Amino acid sequence: MRKHFFGIVILFLCCSLSRAQEWTLRLSSNVEFRTWKLTTKADKDEGPLGGASIVLTKGSTIISQTKSDGNGDFTVMVPANAEFILTVSYPGCNTKKFLIITTGVPDNIAKDRFLPSFSIGGFVMAKPFPGIDYSGLQQTLVKVIYEPRIKNFDDDEPYTDAGLNIVTKIRDAENILIEKFCSTNRAGDAALAKPDCPLAKKLYNEAIALIPGEQYPVIQLAKVGDCLKAKEDAEKKAADAAAAKEAADKLAAEKKLSDKANSEKAAAEKAEADKLAKEKAASDKAEADKSAKEKTEANKLAKEKAAADKIEAERVAKEKAIANKPPVKEKPPVKEKPKPEPEKEKVVKQKDTDENKTKSKAPPNNERDEQKFSYETNHKREQGELDKGNSLHHKPQVLGENKYKTAITKADGFFKTKRYQEAKTAYEEALKEKLNDVYATGKLAETELKLSGK
Repeated sequence: MRKHFFGIVILFLCCSLSRAQEWTLRLSSNVEFRTWKLTTKADKDEGPLGGASIVLTKGSTIISQTKSDGNGDFTVMVPANAEFILTVSYPGCNTKKFLIITTGVPDNIAKDRFLPSFSIGGFVMAKPFPGIDYSGLQQTLVKVIYEPRIKNFDDDEPYTDAGLNIVTKIRDAENILIEKFCSTNRAGDAALAKPDCPLAKKLYNEAIALIPGEQYPVIQLAKVGDCLKAKEDAEKKAADAAAAKEAADKLAAEKKLSDKANSEKAAAEKAEADKLAKEKAASDKAEADKSAKEKTEANKLAKEKAAADKIEAERVAKEKAIANKPPVKEKPPVKEKPKPEPEKEKVVKQKDTDENKTKSKAPPNNERDEQKFSYETNHKREQGELDKGNSLHHKPQVLGENKYKTAITKADGFFKTKRYQEAKTAYEEALKEKLNDVYATGKLAETELKLSGK
């Protein structure tokens, strides 16, 4: 095995052997214990570890077991012609394993007083750090085999190099964690020196989370507590001073506001008194004016009532005189049987006849006309014409023409095409032909809503 890694010392001891299978491999080594003191830097300490457990197994069978002495030394006798696992362990530390193969020794050497010995470099035991992957230590790190070139036992270099890579990766990961822990403590110390107590507290707690159980950040947290208390006392003192100043400023401001309010109140009371005096004078004047106006209005109403009573009395007297006067009876003219006429002439004649009838049915404009109207009315009632639906206020219309229907048709057409102004005019024409018509009245109202945009 390479001297710089294991510090191998090869000893050749010659002993006379009666048979080849009686030789054993004397395997010796040493166990050390590594500890760390971690603050803002990492201090490592290594020393002999007594009481470490050394167990030699073949498969699941324990061949031999021993303990390291006070100097950390131990010796194990390994039988010939088999494969063995040497396990070194200590409570709370990572276990280390070596593979030892005692086969392959030539018979001529085994018979020639062969008593081999091999010394393995010291085992270093240490407590594991949190967050580090130690699974590589489950396999054997060194393989010891017989080397024909030296006619003794040595380590298998490729196998040992692979073990070294596992140990190196673990050691590098531990060093990164240790440096992060120490640098976090250094940052905490810098924050505490400012003093930025909250930041220092945060950093020391981060250090404790990285490697629990280390005392430096715990001790520093106690100092942070003192820092926080001092800062809290200073802040309380400053807050009390600020509160006292604020209270004094508040009292001064309140006094100023009170003085201003009293001044404004006095001015407002004077203004209110002046206002009330003016309002009372105005009210008295308004009351006098109201009384005078009411008196004038009462006189006017009395005169108007007297004039109206006089007019009503004259109208009643006139109606009474007309009602008591007997109507003048006249013989109705003899009607001639109309000759047949062409259709067009019949329409014109019908129109003239209706107009004449309308004129004859018009209400009387004077006393004489009133008498005549009364006579004709009585005559038609006697003849039964009024009972047949012939109104005295009949409006003549050309035969075959319905102006109401024509106006409604036009209006509905305009409304459907959203020509609301023209629709409104047409509905109004229809209402002239048929007063108070429900359909025309409703459509006219709907059209006006459209025009108003509602």
